[in-house]
Amino acid sequence: MKNQTQILKSPMERIKHNNLRMPTQDFCEGKQSWPELVGYCGETAVKIIEKDGPGTYAIIVPPDQQHLPGNFVCGRVFVFVDEKGIVERIPIMF
Repeated sequence: MKNQTQILKSPMERIKHNNLRMPTQDFCEGKQSWPELVGYCGETAVKIIEKDGPGTYAIIVPPDQQHLPGNFVCGRVFVFVDEKGIVERIPIMF
């Protein structure tokens, strides 16, 4: 019998795989995503995100980073950048 275990690489993949709502909708107050920052310099995006919400902190994720923490934390925002440091995906709290 073939092993059918699927390895999911990130919390977002687990959420999508399990058809779950984003936990931010239930637990955290305030702004939870920053679609307007796609295309910005990552460092600039971090400053804007942290200014938008007290207690919010942003972490730049380089393109070669394979894994992210699997736990959800209110206030933590991942900023995914490309090789040039430009935001390539919508920064979102998770």
